[in-house]
Amino acid sequence: MSHVVGLRCPHCGTRFPIAPMHEGCPACTRPDFRSGLTPEYDLASVRERLEEGMALAGAGPGIWRYRTLLPLGDGSPEVSLGEGDTALVELPMLAEELGAAGVWMKDESRNPTWSFKDRNAAVTVAMAVRFEAQVVVASSSGNHGAAVSAYAARAGLECVVVTYPGISRTAANLIQAYGARLAITTREGRWALLRSGVSERGWYPATNFTEIPTSGAYGHEGYKTIAYELHEQMGGVTPDLVVVPTAYAEGLFGIWKGFDELVGLGLASSVPRFVAAEPAGGPLRIACEAGRLIARVEPQPTIARGIGAAVNSYFGTLVLDRSGGLVAQAGDAEISRAQIDLARQGLFVEPAAAVGLAGLRRLAADGDIARGARIVMIGTSAGLKNPGTLTAPLPGEIAPMLAAFDAAAGDAVAEPVGG
Repeated sequence: MSHVVGLRCPHCGTRFPIAPMHEGCPACTRPDFRSGLTPEYDLASVRERLEEGMALAGAGPGIWRYRTLLPLGDGSPEVSLGEGDTALVELPMLAEELGAAGVWMKDESRNPTWSFKDRNAAVTVAMAVRFEAQVVVASSSGNHGAAVSAYAARAGLECVVVTYPGISRTAANLIQAYGARLAITTREGRWALLRSGVSERGWYPATNFTEIPTSGAYGHEGYKTIAYELHEQMGGVTPDLVVVPTAYAEGLFGIWKGFDELVGLGLASSVPRFVAAEPAGGPLRIACEAGRLIARVEPQPTIARGIGAAVNSYFGTLVLDRSGGLVAQAGDAEISRAQIDLARQGLFVEPAAAVGLAGLRRLAADGDIARGARIVMIGTSAGLKNPGTLTAPLPGEIAPMLAAFDAAAGDAVAEPVGG
């Protein structure tokens, strides 16, 4: 059974009942600020049951093992494609490079649509079903749209995905293969189209659509399960740093909230320090350095297209404040190098996921990472979803002889953009 009791604004503390509140907290919204809402749980009751011998995770695989701390009410059906339970891969070469006690990647590319967005989509679409929605809509540059399309198909709901020019052919193919209707408009026009669909046609938003991001009240709860799984996989040891590629900070907030709840349940003694990794020129660093909750920037071109935000969310600044966290930025050349280096260790992630390692290296160079730290990077998505950032020409045909092979070996090895 779920122990959810309602929604709460993490900024002003106002509480609301469980409802499809898509635009954040109405109590503290002002022209220059908006906070998202988040479900609140009866942690005291859960802790009491844990002390009586109940396990945090129930039977079965995936994120719904943790239904007791997910917002889906009793009797409401789960929506699942087998998401969660992703591998935690140790990377000793990076640990040596960074002077860390250990570096791991939580490889979220092993989810059904190959990104961590599946955790979000599973919860979001399940709540859409609970609220009797008929059509779900998402604004996405790729991963989120693919995930929502797949889970909407699983739930038997119609789906609309709104994007802007530049979406990868792979992402577009995925979205359309799942039966969603894909609409391409201007970068800013996508928000207007999505808002019109919500207000005029009753579409259920599966992504943010407000000018200052609030990202909906439920999807980030799917990301909490990353924290729960890390707690299990690391034998109850809390990592010192958790590095999350970040734009609107749903993933950052959800993982932080999961660890915060583990502390509240008496299962962990502390919350990790969080690193929000964003492309160079992103808004979150500006917000933090200026002591502001929200900052805006001109959108910067970046190969990490999925996290190239023009405005940050309150969720991002909240997590960094509560965890004593850091913002790490990296440019395209650094991101490409990190993508290659991870692939050379067996993990092929997309550029938006490689921002984590690229940013981590920047922090290490600046002396911001303590030696002997235990570091977990969240590998948010698979490299094959956006492979165009690497240059690897096909090798020419050779004679079937080792001498010919030796002469040609290495001619088609992938290299970062710019060599």
